[in-house]
Amino acid sequence: MFRLLIVPIVIGILLALFIYFIVPEIVSETDIVSYFARTILDLSNSYFAHMPHVVASYIANLNLLIVAITAGLLLTVIIQLLVLIADTLIFITKWIIHLLKRNRKKVEVKDLPPVDLESRFRGSPRGKNILGGGFDTIDRD
Repeated sequence: MFRLLIVPIVIGILLALFIYFIVPEIVSETDIVSYFARTILDLSNSYFAHMPHVVASYIANLNLLIVAITAGLLLTVIIQLLVLIADTLIFITKWIIHLLKRNRKKVEVKDLPPVDLESRFRGSPRGKNILGGGFDTIDRD
């Protein structure tokens, strides 16, 4: 809940305050508003044949406070969506891991007979002079 609501809201408020108080000291207020209006017009022209009345009235009443609030709300919603997507992916991954662990079959462990006691490894074949009696035998010259 903290990651989904409080953190994105605080970040959105900080962005709105940054745009409203600090950015006008660096860039003029009219440049900020005109850039935001130009971006909205470009998006409106690319998605709609005729500009919707809501978008036209929004652009007509645009000022720095509305730009700051809009940017803060957009950032809040984007962060909330990213957190929801990440939580969903984590939940699905944990669910798959749980299913894989639940369906795992129990294998009975069997003790193997010692290698040294098998007859084929006890001695060396006739005609060869081999030292050792296991897998790592050494041929004697």
